Amino acid sequence: MLKSMLNTIKREWDLMIKEKMIFILLIIMPLLVNILLGFEFSNGQIQHVPMAIIDQDNSSLSRMIVQQFVENETFDVKYFLDNSIEMKKLFDCSKVRVGMVIPKDFSKNVMALQSPTILMLYDGSHMSIASATKSKASEILLTLKTGMLIKLLQGKLNLHRNMAQKMALAISFSNRTLYNPTKNFKNFLNPGFGTAIVQSALALLTATAVRNNEIDNKKRKKTGYILGKISFYGALGFLSLMLNILIQNKIFHIPLRGKLTDVALLSFFFAVSVSSFGIMLSTWVRNEMIATVINAVIFVPSTIMAGYTWPVISMPKPYQIGAAFLPFYHYADNLRDLFLKKISIDYMIHDIVWFTAFIFFTSFVAVIGIFRLRVIRLEKSTVITEEGEQLAFCEHTDKRNEIHL
Repeated sequence: MLKSMLNTIKREWDLMIKEKMIFILLIIMPLLVNILLGFEFSNGQIQHVPMAIIDQDNSSLSRMIVQQFVENETFDVKYFLDNSIEMKKLFDCSKVRVGMVIPKDFSKNVMALQSPTILMLYDGSHMSIASATKSKASEILLTLKTGMLIKLLQGKLNLHRNMAQKMALAISFSNRTLYNPTKNFKNFLNPGFGTAIVQSALALLTATAVRNNEIDNKKRKKTGYILGKISFYGALGFLSLMLNILIQNKIFHIPLRGKLTDVALLSFFFAVSVSSFGIMLSTWVRNEMIATVINAVIFVPSTIMAGYTWPVISMPKPYQIGAAFLPFYHYADNLRDLFLKKISIDYMIHDIVWFTAFIFFTSFVAVIGIFRLRVIRLEKSTVITEEGEQLAFCEHTDKRNEIHL
């Protein structure tokens, strides 16, 4: 069995060297995609969002508020408008994503303590932009509101600044974002997105990895053949994962606060899991196109289905149950935690146990599938032989009847 396993690994290696496609799909393409993703998210935060402003007050106070948005890099104030109809047209054609309307007599009403309202508008068709800009705008306006309230208390009640500040901030809130304080999208998305490309390539390659002309008749050799396939593609997938993780850390400076050895261990189990599933499918679904489509449907959208971008806890219960059967569910969030949190693999031991059970199960089913293939081939061979013998008998009988006549 060991000899057959090693022979299979060598045969796959020779095939990769000869045809190059395995190497290109599993090593080169993920590297290129990771580099593109690194540059795509290089800013880390959403910036330069086009914005329109209607300042109906045109006072020193309103101009100061406008200036805060002009100077903030999140916003790109492109339009100063006179009416809401013009702003609606700009929103409709996506020329602006954020709008602000400062009402008439705003400054006067502030001084009279009448609590005037600044209207902020966000383009909800793009949720990432809407969320980021709303957060930043709220931060700017809250800071301005607090500063204006302190000045009003000083002026109206003739209070010292410290006392006015205590009254304005009778209840204060302190916020702190842990592990990713700058809310950097690159740190949040790239670890999982980069490795998802490797997963997809590995799944598609293993879906067609079992070839009829390679299958030996002996039981031990069949088992070794399956284990050799899983080992080869698992090792190659692991190598690709680690190369892309190192690119994210060393070139694009995504912080890796956990141990690299822990990342390697988790990535190894993940790569072998995807490989064993693909090989299993390849033994049971002999139509290569169907096998490829099935693997693509399962693995390609798993960044969403496994809760990497949209949390599993917010999904319906059937989705939560289904997500737990995907290898990416047990890998992606753990990988991100190893990147951003200084924790060890000990916190992920239940996922390592899951990977181990998944690998044993899929490998066992793959071995059953390879024996099933041999039985089907023998049955087909028997049918063909019987049909040939029957045909020969009929031809012989026909000839004898012709001679008799």
